[in-house]
Amino acid sequence: MKKKIAGLILIMLALNACSFRSIPQEQELPTSSDSEFIVSQGEEKQELQSPPESEPEEAPFSSSQENQPVQPPEADSSSETDLAPETTEDWMLVLANFENPLPDGYEPELKEVQNGYKMEERVADIMIEMIADAKADGVDLLVCSAYRPYSSQERIFNNSVDAYMNGGKSYEQAVVETAKLIAKPGTSEHQTGLAADIVTPSYQNLDSGFEQTKAFQWLSEHAVEYGFILRYPADKVEITKIDYEPWHYRYVGQQAAKAIKEQGLCLEEYLS
Repeated sequence: MKKKIAGLILIMLALNACSFRSIPQEQELPTSSDSEFIVSQGEEKQELQSPPESEPEEAPFSSSQENQPVQPPEADSSSETDLAPETTEDWMLVLANFENPLPDGYEPELKEVQNGYKMEERVADIMIEMIADAKADGVDLLVCSAYRPYSSQERIFNNSVDAYMNGGKSYEQAVVETAKLIAKPGTSEHQTGLAADIVTPSYQNLDSGFEQTKAFQWLSEHAVEYGFILRYPADKVEITKIDYEPWHYRYVGQQAAKAIKEQGLCLEEYLS
């Protein structure tokens, strides 16, 4: 009996000992936000390796480069001033004569320069400046004609033809004589807005007597500085087909004006 009791006690002690053993905790797995690690099928942690960045290779150095002199940059030839026009289509170099009529409907933007007379708006301020500078030098310049629309030029031309016919000339003769002094409608520089007839208060006749005035002398010396030329010189009548007009000045820009004066040209020659 005692042996049975002792055996039961031993069995109970063995069971109690088993209940006090520690149970191992499960290993915690990394979450998907742990970017530095991944979990393999064997639940082993591995550190992510970024691919190595390749360093740029240096260009091989040539010993011949060491003593080479530095070459100065080539000058840009396009910046040099050229007295010849880049193109005959430039607005300030438009040619209006008996062989080159203006396009139908040609009508520039205008601005007043003096006494209600108007010129092409890009030229008007230059003319105003020239008049003011002449005044400062004691010379009065008086604009007596500037822009004329086609209709005005037509009226002036026809009135001249009628006057010659009333004097006994035929229509054909009247047209020829008129064309020497007045451009046919559509071929007049006045229609471009770039030309003006300039006199002085003390002499307002449109004839060669204007040469004797201070105004003409001042224009002969200074007009080119503002981009204006004497459009119909006495020695170019065969080319321009217009009689000498010491009062008629045309804007072509300073560059062209300088070249025309220095080389003794008329506009037709300059543009040819």
